[in-house]
Amino acid sequence: MRFQFPHFPRFFSARLFFGLESILLWFGLAALVGVNVMEVQKGRPVYWNKLMMVLEHPFSLDWYVDLAGDLWQQGHKLEARQLMRSAQELTQANQTTSKQTTNVLGATTSPEQLLTQWEDEVYKTEKRYVFWQGVATQRPDYRDAYVTVASLAYQLGKLDEARSWLTKAQAIDPNSTTMQKLSTLLE
Repeated sequence: MRFQFPHFPRFFSARLFFGLESILLWFGLAALVGVNVMEVQKGRPVYWNKLMMVLEHPFSLDWYVDLAGDLWQQGHKLEARQLMRSAQELTQANQTTSKQTTNVLGATTSPEQLLTQWEDEVYKTEKRYVFWQGVATQRPDYRDAYVTVASLAYQLGKLDEARSWLTKAQAIDPNSTTMQKLSTLLE
């Protein structure tokens, strides 16, 4: 007796299947590249666009100063100093352009003067921080001194100290909206 196996007609040839496999592999590769590009976009720092503008316009003093200001505010003070020194060298090397950057109402400053102002502001903030620490220790019931010290500690990047000063202020007045805002900022 002879067995007969059922016959299944092919709708698609094997050649078409292998062609689709190649297309699917290329599509998968393109999808992986797309996902990686999206992840790179998410991982860029806040100042990325300004950095790109500095690289596109390497002789533009305004972009150097703008990027350095962002770096200074983000806490990258060493990089901001280096960038401002580069801007100062740029102004000294290129005598045809103005050595100054225009600020509000036409007042002008050089990159070196601007860096000095930034460093002086940090010094003044540290002095105020020490002063208000003394006030808070002399008057332990003065809530606003604790809030001010917490705020100044936050500005100086001392987050743990800011949290401890804020905790002391919340012990005095737990329902203050100012302290609630500051605590959400410190989290």
